[in-house]
Amino acid sequence: MPSFILRFLNIEDIIKEEYLIKRGVAMLFNLAASPAVMLIIFVFIKDKYEKEPYLMMAPAILFGFLSCGAVIAEDIALRRILGNVDNILLSAFVLSSGTEEITKLAVLYFLMLKNPNLNEPFDAVLYSAYVSLGFAWAENIIYVFSPELGGVSTALMRAVFSVPGHFLFSVFMAGFFAEYHYFKKGIKYFALSFICPWAVHGLYNIIIMWFGDFWLFVFIPYVVLLWIICLKKMLFLSKKSPFKN
Repeated sequence: MPSFILRFLNIEDIIKEEYLIKRGVAMLFNLAASPAVMLIIFVFIKDKYEKEPYLMMAPAILFGFLSCGAVIAEDIALRRILGNVDNILLSAFVLSSGTEEITKLAVLYFLMLKNPNLNEPFDAVLYSAYVSLGFAWAENIIYVFSPELGGVSTALMRAVFSVPGHFLFSVFMAGFFAEYHYFKKGIKYFALSFICPWAVHGLYNIIIMWFGDFWLFVFIPYVVLLWIICLKKMLFLSKKSPFKN
């Protein structure tokens, strides 16, 4: 076969390979984004009485996304201080839930501070969820494209467990933050808006890390309970809207 035909066939194979790689990257990106996007839409639909402006919702997601970088920096700093962390409790409650929840609360606080659009209790749910889902979106991309841990199976596992988990933790944060910010009940509720999601998130991690082959038998009832509590809290805060009537 003439050499120029061989070169042409080789180029064609390279083009096909690049096309398949691009399709694979696009598929993984969609898998990483889809669970967060679906929950963002779910929360938007649940905000029944007074929709938030898009120019406020988009920054909440963006700052949540960017906060993942801050959490990574905090994690690196803590690991340098603590050394190799083999303790499950330390890993679950400090290096995971501790850094993540305190960072998300900080973003939520500065978003809601002196913001005139925050005029009903459910706003705390929306902004807390959007910050957390922005964070989960970024974290998903990192995991899904990781050379060691990434791939379709990781994307599917995180779609079922990790991203909904971040949403649930955000509702616990929002419930207490609404008491502090909207109902003006005092600094105790601001503290609880960190302590409660931190504890729930830490226990979530412990169940996955500690219970071995039986973790699903503990994890599923725990997650069902969290969903029941969070949906009830969302309904309660929605009904407290001054725009209901």
